[in-house]
Amino acid sequence: MSRTAEATTYEYHADEPVPVGATLNQWLTVNDMTQAEFARRSGLSTKHVYQVARGSSGVSPDVALSFENVTGIPARYWNQLEANFRTHEALAKEDEELKRHIDILKLFPIAELVQRKALESFRNPVEQLRALLRFFGVASVEALEATRMSDARLRASRAFAPDDAALSCWLRIAELKARDVQVSPFDPVACEAAIPDFRSLTTLEGMDWWDPLVDRCASVGIALVKVKELPKSHINGATQWISPNRAMIALSLRHRRHDVVWFTFFHELRHVLRHGRKQTFVDATGSQVPADLELDADRFASRVLIAPEHETELREVATKDDAKDLAQRLGVDVSIIVGRLQHENLVPFNRWNDLVRRMPAGSAD
Repeated sequence: MSRTAEATTYEYHADEPVPVGATLNQWLTVNDMTQAEFARRSGLSTKHVYQVARGSSGVSPDVALSFENVTGIPARYWNQLEANFRTHEALAKEDEELKRHIDILKLFPIAELVQRKALESFRNPVEQLRALLRFFGVASVEALEATRMSDARLRASRAFAPDDAALSCWLRIAELKARDVQVSPFDPVACEAAIPDFRSLTTLEGMDWWDPLVDRCASVGIALVKVKELPKSHINGATQWISPNRAMIALSLRHRRHDVVWFTFFHELRHVLRHGRKQTFVDATGSQVPADLELDADRFASRVLIAPEHETELREVATKDDAKDLAQRLGVDVSIIVGRLQHENLVPFNRWNDLVRRMPAGSAD
């Protein structure tokens, strides 16, 4: 058989990879050749050929070329055979390691991630854990635990504690979505200048503000994404730098109240503008965060939506019509006026909620 013919005949498609030695021994048997004779023909030591034949040594590219010259079987076949077998060995070793960590799957909302098509479903728990590691872009459970929330700055709260696993999954979904958003390099000056444009969109109804806000954010280097909260995450929003020149703001649109969503947006915007690029800031119920940074972000959001010079007017609001008039004068949605009054206990939380605009159900999907 010619070398060309052999090149088209030998292709590796085995489901269960076998060591190079098994194939070499089969070839030696078929061709009635001893290992010593093969060694002389290939220019290799008898010891080396013996080690390959018994599976204690692999095949390098140079050795594969020598094998090709003797057998007529292309070097790429021997190389692929070796690579597949070593990969199979590594996977088997990894399987044993992953089996020891199967219980970690119970921490994560696997069913929800599968339903959202963020994660592939597997019956085999080892394969499911391997899929989870791929979802997070890590090579091991140890790496998952080290990176999952290691640099998070979680917003202080007074109610529930967010589930770290659910929160980390939400952040990962947001990060992956943000990487697909086309944005300009981040420009802090342009971002500051865009604040009035951002604020002007608060008057739009439903979700009419979303696309314009995404585009305006992209123009200054911010990838704005929305991700529905995962069970137990209790998340409002997050800020993360996904590259040196690209920031991400992620919103869950939780509660669907315009005032809450807009306050969260400007809160996260402050993190982008002032609070460093090596941290992830998460606005979630039940979290822990440096109080000074969160207070600064809260104050910034409050000032942008209702400037300090209008505080007196805010406190003079006594009727719904007063709230509407003030919102119109300030150029913001009346929901923001009502939300602020409720937050400061100037109006009970059970009053004037008919003035609060809510986003359509499924807005974050």
